[in-house]
Amino acid sequence: MQGIFGRTLLATALVAYTLAAGADALTDRAQALLKRNDARAAYELLLPLESQRAGDPEYDYLLGIAALDAGDPERAVFALERVLAVQPNNLQARAEIARAYYVMGERDTAKREFEAVRSRGVPDEVRETIDRFLSAIEAGRKTRFNAYVELAGGYDSNVNSATAQSQVAVPFFGGAIVQLAPGSTRIKDSFGGVSAGLSFSNEMVTNWSVVGSASYYGKYNREETRFNTGMLDGALGLRWSSGSNAVTGALQAQRYSVDGDSFRESGGGVMQWQHNLSQTSQVSLFAQHAQLTYPDPSQSIRDAKRNIFGVATAHAFAGESAPVIFASVYGGEEKEEAQNVPHLGHQPVGIRVGSQWRLAPGVHLVANASAEQRRHGGVDPLFLVERKDTQFDASVGVNYTLAATKWSLRPQVSFTDNDSNIDIYVFRRTVAQLGLRRDF
Repeated sequence: MQGIFGRTLLATALVAYTLAAGADALTDRAQALLKRNDARAAYELLLPLESQRAGDPEYDYLLGIAALDAGDPERAVFALERVLAVQPNNLQARAEIARAYYVMGERDTAKREFEAVRSRGVPDEVRETIDRFLSAIEAGRKTRFNAYVELAGGYDSNVNSATAQSQVAVPFFGGAIVQLAPGSTRIKDSFGGVSAGLSFSNEMVTNWSVVGSASYYGKYNREETRFNTGMLDGALGLRWSSGSNAVTGALQAQRYSVDGDSFRESGGGVMQWQHNLSQTSQVSLFAQHAQLTYPDPSQSIRDAKRNIFGVATAHAFAGESAPVIFASVYGGEEKEEAQNVPHLGHQPVGIRVGSQWRLAPGVHLVANASAEQRRHGGVDPLFLVERKDTQFDASVGVNYTLAATKWSLRPQVSFTDNDSNIDIYVFRRTVAQLGLRRDF
């Protein structure tokens, strides 16, 4: 529907301004490409001159249409907003920006813009197309569904997240040097991975929706199969939204397996309040509770209750690279349930930051970093000190969309450095992988 609507608007008599009779070669060429339905070529022709030509309504209008039909609705919105800033009655630009908001999933804004165009006495064929969009928006309010599948392969320098040392001194044994078992020291291997996920939202009544998600990630080592891991997550809850505010409450469950056997299971819930400061900025508060259970009787002493509280913010910048950044800080407690083992519980405090930068049409750079400090609640019985860990994580990757399809290539490198005052818990890990993803 998106491409049909764009061509319909271009072909009708819906004209709010007349293109200059002496249009330059650049815009002439762009118009010719758009008429041939070659939006990608038109986009690549116009985009390099945005810094020089931005503010020219003719250029911005053509750039907006080209960006939208080439799969970059965010850029289309920026360009079309510049048109409307100087020509607020330009119905063509307003209809195209409504289409861009629709593609981006901003249904309320899209509906408002479509209705503004429809109320101005447009031709019947344009009104019919707008009505189809409005019907789709209303249907979309009822149920929205997203899913993906990804295959990956790569190299892991530390599949078991273990220390590189083969010997450690144990104070409980008078400082005697103990030789660690082979599986307790760092092991490297290549791996394959598979992940899949889905999420949905169903509006029951005005302002209230049922929301849910499920995902799975499995990592399968080439040789060290005993360290194969899998993680299955699920969530189901309710969301209330009104104006710039939204509150979500959901039940959550997770199963983490090692070598095919359940290693840790958790169940609990999350609450989040989100406030949109503007169309490009938001802030949120969140709280999470989880009951951690270790099914293996030999590990059940590690059962615990985990409570986390935090605040997060995100902002989308305007400009050629259109970066988006986000950050959060959090703290809480993981409280052991067994008696007389305070060293198994800890208090985490952390910060996470991330960004996404548009490098070129269909190409985005994604970077994330986090730091977490964990202070344990008692003296370790073997090493005779209170354990303190500080873990740093960082990753960088590129999401490359293949020829405006829903397929993407995703190379990524991640690094973990866990520092501890107990040598056996000190480790470093580097993972490099290449993924092929299909969104639905």
